[in-house]
Amino acid sequence: PKGVYGGMGFQFQRISDVPGIISTLYPIYKQRPILLKDSLAELSMGSPDWYRGVVRHDTPPFGIEFVAAGSRVGYQWKTLHLFSACEVIWLDPEPDRESIDYEKYIEELKEIEQYGYFYHGFQQPPTEEEYHHFWAERRG
Repeated sequence: PKGVYGGMGFQFQRISDVPGIISTLYPIYKQRPILLKDSLAELSMGSPDWYRGVVRHDTPPFGIEFVAAGSRVGYQWKTLHLFSACEVIWLDPEPDRESIDYEKYIEELKEIEQYGYFYHGFQQPPTEEEYHHFWAERRG
């Protein structure tokens, strides 16, 4: 339900609210990842940070979700329809190369990175000005 942490359809009002929300949800995710698995929150269209994208049927990367590679957890801003993403903001350190978890970490990291980071260099949504500059460069 909207407005419930971990519920589908949660919306937040400011991009700057997300680190605080994530820090609250992170311990829950670490203990019970199933509770927040595939839960995508998004920036409200009523937010002063929201702006219209240039790609038809998609938005700038205004959705956010937890990602995990092995025991390493982070979160990532994504578009809502075309699955373009910003770089992952990791909350846990990379596992030691000698640990039993490292191989699983590398395998799952490749899954996360298989589409690349369309918004390379961004860990959160670009400002409207950065976004339009980014797309102008992409279009040549």
